Amino acid sequence: MILQWRNDMTITIKDVALEAGVSIATVSRVINGKDRVKLATKKKVEEVIKKLNFKPDNTARTMIVKETKTIGLIVPSLNEYWARISEVIQERLWESGYALMLCATGGVLFEKERFYLNSFIERKVDGIIYCGRHSERDAIINDYLTADIPIITFDRKIDGIDRVFGDHMQGAMKAVEHLIRLGHQKIAYIGGPLSFPDRELGYRNAHTVNGLSVDEALLKRGDFRFEFGYLAAEELLRDKLDFTAIFCGNDLIAFGVIEALKKASIRVPEDIAIVGYDDIQMASLVKPALTTVRQPIVEMGCAIVELLKESMKNQNHIPKNLMFPMELIVRESCGAAHKKM
Repeated sequence: MILQWRNDMTITIKDVALEAGVSIATVSRVINGKDRVKLATKKKVEEVIKKLNFKPDNTARTMIVKETKTIGLIVPSLNEYWARISEVIQERLWESGYALMLCATGGVLFEKERFYLNSFIERKVDGIIYCGRHSERDAIINDYLTADIPIITFDRKIDGIDRVFGDHMQGAMKAVEHLIRLGHQKIAYIGGPLSFPDRELGYRNAHTVNGLSVDEALLKRGDFRFEFGYLAAEELLRDKLDFTAIFCGNDLIAFGVIEALKKASIRVPEDIAIVGYDDIQMASLVKPALTTVRQPIVEMGCAIVELLKESMKNQNHIPKNLMFPMELIVRESCGAAHKKM
């Protein structure tokens, strides 16, 4: 049957069924990928859908199949680290037929997180990936557990919720013990807030295991931005403290530290050794190339998606904690680029 359509007509699933000579239920099964449909029939329906430029009513579809094929992701910022892991998550979701709603909070306002979470729920997303940066926000997530939408956290531990995270205590210990083996005994730490303690704990544990005491004056806590690294390094220099190396909570902090040292005519690594954390792309491009702790971003991003999909499929899913080891990447900034660790 060949039907003539006016440009102002709204094509419905009934029209597709009539044109293809099949039932509405058959068209619905083809659209939703449910049940078995003969290959020839499936191909015929798909050709008619394309011919008529039929657009399924997603609202109606959501009511029927109870899914929107959409996942919400909240990250603190879109710096290189978070942009990269968001990209990995998006690609993995796309391979599984899901679209990603990405929201960056700026890492400051609780109101933004609440607004984005409310938006996800209003849009009936199938799952939420939460990458909050402060422990005080755990209560925010707990408010949304009753929404019956699976939630997974990245690098945040919240009871009763799936979690993917890196072994940052182990990664920090590797970095600081490497500096100690190079002969450094006065090592400063410039890192994030106390609500993210693992890297500082690794720094402290490395000192204890190697029989060294921690000089509290050499610890600077703030955020994970370039600007904080720059200002914290300036403060260490202004206070005329004795140190020969600095372990930084992430690579952006390390870049800020190196810039502050350069301004003060202090050479890296000849005068001060520097180690960062994350191994973002710029770490290998700056001069001197940055020694840093590499996070397995691709592996962690894929694990986040697979664990969330498992939670969405199984209502009796038992929350899991997946931890990934870190790797020390030795380059020029610590003064030992030629050594294998």
